[in-house]
Amino acid sequence: MVKFNEFIADAKAKCESKHLDVSSVDWLIMDLFGWNRTEMIMKYNEEPTIAQRSIMKDAFNRLYKGEPIQYIVGFQSFYGETFRVNKHCLIPRPETEEVMLHFLNELNDNDKIVDIGTGSGNIPVMLKKLNKSLDVYATDISYEALKVAKSNAHKHRADVKFLHGDALAPLIERQITVNGLISNPPYIDRKDVNIMTSSVVRYEPDSALFAEDNGLAIYKSILEDLPLVLNKNAKVVFEIGFDQGETLKSMIKAMYSNIDVKVFKDINNNDRIISFNW
Repeated sequence: MVKFNEFIADAKAKCESKHLDVSSVDWLIMDLFGWNRTEMIMKYNEEPTIAQRSIMKDAFNRLYKGEPIQYIVGFQSFYGETFRVNKHCLIPRPETEEVMLHFLNELNDNDKIVDIGTGSGNIPVMLKKLNKSLDVYATDISYEALKVAKSNAHKHRADVKFLHGDALAPLIERQITVNGLISNPPYIDRKDVNIMTSSVVRYEPDSALFAEDNGLAIYKSILEDLPLVLNKNAKVVFEIGFDQGETLKSMIKAMYSNIDVKVFKDINNNDRIISFNW
């Protein structure tokens, strides 16, 4: 009978032939069965059960087609916690952890805050877990994404109020004002699709990736409506593309000349955060 190490070796060979990341095989195996690396190594010479073979066969076939591991196993880690993900929401990135923490450090206890375009709900759920005094809202234009976000809030026992709608519309309709607003909106220009990873383009939701007007359309929509939803001295934080810092800063200053806009870099020294007080 075929052992685990033979399954793994065969999968790595196929990934190499398809120019896929060979290390993804190990990560996929560990995520599928909930093993750490030591546990996986200890299983090398064991024969998988019929059920395990079936699970691996299906998962590897999806991997060979370029599907992200996170969608295959159905979850992604974010700030040390596990969040359900599927094709209806963007896969949370490590850079977004930095954005979330920057926002958290700007807030006061008991602030009412909102995450615009929440996707899997990773940002508002973590904010509520890290500061339980916060009154947390989150919005998304996708009903399917909100289903995922709600399931993650339930799993983490985080009291987050989810609203359906485009940008700030759900808040405006309900006359909700907040002391803090964070958003990681779609910000990729469609002309940049040729330099993106093929698995991202093929599998992650188009509506969560791309925006018109050189990737700035959603920012503009949010910025124009800020006076309708922000309380005095509210904190605003956006995640941005690596080349959008100065453009967005100029845009905000042109709309609200009295605001002191700051751009912060991420751990990779790329522009990542726009931050200002209202």
